[in-house]
Amino acid sequence: MFYKREVVELSGKKVEIINFQMNDQNSFTGKNMRELSDILNEIKEDPSKRGVILASENEKFFCNGLDAENLLATPKDKLIDEVGGIVLLFGEMIKFDKPLIAEVSGYAMGGGAVVTVASDFKYMLDGKARIAFTEVLVGLPLPGSFIDRIRMCVTPKFWSEVCLTGANFKGKEAKEIGLIDDVATSREELRKMVLKKMDSLVKIPMSAFRSTKNILNGATIAKLDEYKKETYDAFSQPGVIDNLLEAMTALKEKRRPNFD
Repeated sequence: MFYKREVVELSGKKVEIINFQMNDQNSFTGKNMRELSDILNEIKEDPSKRGVILASENEKFFCNGLDAENLLATPKDKLIDEVGGIVLLFGEMIKFDKPLIAEVSGYAMGGGAVVTVASDFKYMLDGKARIAFTEVLVGLPLPGSFIDRIRMCVTPKFWSEVCLTGANFKGKEAKEIGLIDDVATSREELRKMVLKKMDSLVKIPMSAFRSTKNILNGATIAKLDEYKKETYDAFSQPGVIDNLLEAMTALKEKRRPNFD
């Protein structure tokens, strides 16, 4: 099982905590991304569940992006679909119209940053945790749907830093630029912070929340198909997949990549 699911009750309402346990770095594959999409859609249709908290019990990694070993084992002609799975997962998260909170207790790199900003509210453990959109560092263009979301939360003067450099941010730094809503000094404080926020959200009439969230995300939702096509076209450009494979190989071999 890629995810540990736990139901908790807040103010008489059921909320599900989804703990990532994909592998030792909590990294994504096409298979486990599809499973997470299915779980979210199941909860979306379940009237007894009022919200979701994304979390991890891993001491170091919240989610470390796409799985290098999986990408290197994927036939080259299937890589675009495998990598594109994160775009599809992001779309399902944006369409998830119940409260969604990210509890970032460790590294949130690449795809980990993506699922964080796709959440309505984002809380992070200060200290060892880091967050970064590392896509450009492994040769992948950053999809327009992700950039849309970054623009919704990050202070405009930091858009280029976040999107174009792959810079990583500690909790307090991420809060300062708007990438994270708040930080906690311990895992216990982080969980209390997340549960307190979710408790306030489940008290809001669900029909009003869902309708308003869909309107808030409406512009991005309306363009998801367009963004998907743009992203797949960008991933198909000469050199993109070769650079990605070089980056994954370098990561495995613990060396610097040698890009074209």
